[in-house]
Amino acid sequence: MDPMRERFCMLSDKELMLQTLNLNNVPSVELVDPKTCAYPIIGRKYGHHVGKDIFIINTQDQAMDEGYDYFTKLYVIEKEYRLEVQALNVKRIQIAVGQQVIFNEVPIRTEAFGWSWEFIDSTSIPTDWLNIAIRALYVTGLTNGFVKIGMLASGSVIVTDINSSEIPYSEPDITPKLPFTMGADIEFMLSCDDELLPASTFFPIKGAIGCDERQIEQDSGEYALAELRPEQAESPLELFGNIKKLILESSEKVPYENIQFHAGSMPFSGYQCGGHIHFGMPHSLSLLRALDHYLAIPAAMIEDPRTAKIRRRTKHGGLGRYRVKEYGFEYLSLSSWIIDPKLTISILCLARLVAAHHHELKSEFVFHPLVQRAYYQGNQIFLKQLWGDIKARLMKTSSYSQYESELSFLFEVIEKGYPYSEASDIRRNWEMTIPKKSYDRGHIIQIPKKTRLKYNLKEGQSATICAGKAISPAIIHAYPFSFRNSNMVHLSKSLREKLSLPKDWCPKLSSTNGVITLGPIVGILATRPFERQTTYFQHLCRLANEKQMLVYVFEPQDIDWDQKVIKGTSLQGDELFPFPAVIYDRYFLGGEKNVDIDEVRTKLQSVYKIPFINPPILFHLTGNKWETHQLLAREHKKYLPDSRLLEHPNDITEMLDSYGEIFLKPLGGALSKGVIRVIRRPTGIFWLDFNQKTFHQLNYIEELFTLLSPLLKNNPYLVQEGIQRKKYNGKNLEIRVYMQKTQKQIWYRTGMVARLTNEDVLTEASETNMRLSKVLNNLYPDPTDRRNVTNQLEKISRNIVTTIEEKIGAFGELAVDLCIDQYNSVKLLEINAKPDNLFSQIKAYKLRTLAGIRLLNYAALLAGYEEENK
Repeated sequence: MDPMRERFCMLSDKELMLQTLNLNNVPSVELVDPKTCAYPIIGRKYGHHVGKDIFIINTQDQAMDEGYDYFTKLYVIEKEYRLEVQALNVKRIQIAVGQQVIFNEVPIRTEAFGWSWEFIDSTSIPTDWLNIAIRALYVTGLTNGFVKIGMLASGSVIVTDINSSEIPYSEPDITPKLPFTMGADIEFMLSCDDELLPASTFFPIKGAIGCDERQIEQDSGEYALAELRPEQAESPLELFGNIKKLILESSEKVPYENIQFHAGSMPFSGYQCGGHIHFGMPHSLSLLRALDHYLAIPAAMIEDPRTAKIRRRTKHGGLGRYRVKEYGFEYLSLSSWIIDPKLTISILCLARLVAAHHHELKSEFVFHPLVQRAYYQGNQIFLKQLWGDIKARLMKTSSYSQYESELSFLFEVIEKGYPYSEASDIRRNWEMTIPKKSYDRGHIIQIPKKTRLKYNLKEGQSATICAGKAISPAIIHAYPFSFRNSNMVHLSKSLREKLSLPKDWCPKLSSTNGVITLGPIVGILATRPFERQTTYFQHLCRLANEKQMLVYVFEPQDIDWDQKVIKGTSLQGDELFPFPAVIYDRYFLGGEKNVDIDEVRTKLQSVYKIPFINPPILFHLTGNKWETHQLLAREHKKYLPDSRLLEHPNDITEMLDSYGEIFLKPLGGALSKGVIRVIRRPTGIFWLDFNQKTFHQLNYIEELFTLLSPLLKNNPYLVQEGIQRKKYNGKNLEIRVYMQKTQKQIWYRTGMVARLTNEDVLTEASETNMRLSKVLNNLYPDPTDRRNVTNQLEKISRNIVTTIEEKIGAFGELAVDLCIDQYNSVKLLEINAKPDNLFSQIKAYKLRTLAGIRLLNYAALLAGYEEENK
């Protein structure tokens, strides 16, 4: 060890030592933050205090007040061992034996707490534990020292401490014997139409072109990674030729242009690819350090840092990774380097040069904490600051001139940037000829084991797949990413196309009687342009995506009845979808489109058996104000304004005589269209047409009848008393109560919104919305009064939706529009089966999300999905 590194050895800073072990993925004592961790924990101080600095901390106050420098997790250690490590070998092993032990729960055995050490045979602990101790000492940069490991109740071990040895040790300086052989095993992966394709689809498990032992799922028989095993050679150029031959042969085994070969560090998330190099020579500390410093660090300067830093945290990635073999040893730290031929030959030649001259190459920087952090975090800017020194030392070796041409490519891309993406097809980079043929995987559905067990589905089993109203047979396979998300399923390209499903949608799955249902799929029936509904639809689509549901919007003209597909619109744009499992009807009449919407609704509901969140019968009811009034008057008359069907002029006369102010409303009107206000005053009769925004003064009631006659020929009207509503800041107040049914089929009040207007009739142009709580706080300063009003609004709304449901059957949502009159009584103004979601207008975003989630959960219920836990 050089004097500077010896003077500032990281073992003098135990916190830094633990950080280094964690960075190198060595199982070790975990550092914790006393402000956020669970107690009890261990408090420690900087320096080496023979264990006397170790204290159990039970509270945050104790941690903050008693002057500890850093903190670690408290472990229950069953046994603790102390291993004396020299270079890459364990020389002796001791076990901690209790004498007069105090603080048995402290996770480090020391003499200060009554422990002593007894020697045991090295064969008494597993080889894996020995390797953990060797690598723990290695990554600290020491050549010899003592590593303590503790066995947990689970049977696994962690490194608890490392201390340097007082006895100096120097590894013998042995010049490598030349020539030596080199070999490799290099992994790559396949994709078909940009989706992971198991390598075992085309390659056997064993042989020069085979598969890595990692299966997509235990006992699945599907192997994700292909592996090239070229013949060993004494020359890197000869080894390169052997590799190129295997790449050509593997390409010939996969003669399809829609299949790609991928190398690099991690072509698919969770599947790391290695480029292991075999050396026909003994391993040594000097050689391993040189390979890390002069091969792994330069390679890290050109690898894709996004995936490489993930691989470096695996058991095959990172510094100091090797395996002893009969022929010598296997160096594991590199990612797959066969992305292109120039990189391949450069890496092989550099490996040969470093191995031949490792005794000449100093490696003092590789164990610096900043260098290690940059390596594991993929900080290429920092690492490239080392390149000038590394390059200069390599060029001074006697073998450099022999490989200068091959190394020039690597040196150049380190300095100027690597031209190839790790996502590229390596066959094209190697200029392989690829036939113009496409591979069809067939109709495959990949399902995680957890889900298969839940529904008693077998791998390799044929199944019927249903998505909305689309049906197709398929074969069940294991899902290759269940370790990341055990609730996902994946469909092959041909199966997605058969079912008209978008590529990026990951559906929920349910299975009954051998039929696998994907969904839920919800179609929103509307009319283009969606205009003010666009934001609402996009919000539902986003929520659905988070819940693994599929929502798209369509209008009647988008339906292809013959092919049973719909050209709908989702967040990804326009594409074909299957008929949905549930329909959310947001279709409003208007415009010039010639569509018999009632026929479309009937066909979808009756012929294709698609349930509606709010069925057409509800729209028929709410679209007829008189029919709605008659239904609700049976049980809720005291909350209804006096109303009658306009059948004779006397209906107007009598209502004016009773109330002085009335409203004439079209039975099927919406958004206050066609509403007429009539007022009797001592000076005469006044008529206000809200469409024309004009007042007309009439002298005789007969003039009113003359004006109304043309209107009554086209639409039946309702005569309704005028209600003097409560005001807020001079504006008339109406209250919208948004009622929704949950997946448990229980009605809930999702929220209430105050709707204000300067006019006597609320219109889209005059409406201003506010949080009801703010309005009620002003109108009812007493909290008890506010609570009573809120409870009354909810109770009335709940009773109204219950009455309607008893009449027409189940439905999912309803807006109940209420007001409070001058006598402080609650009155029903209207019910709305296609309410706008007003929560975003009052910035009540949590209520907007809650409303969307309840709607989607109810849709899932209609589609036959089980109730969610959340």
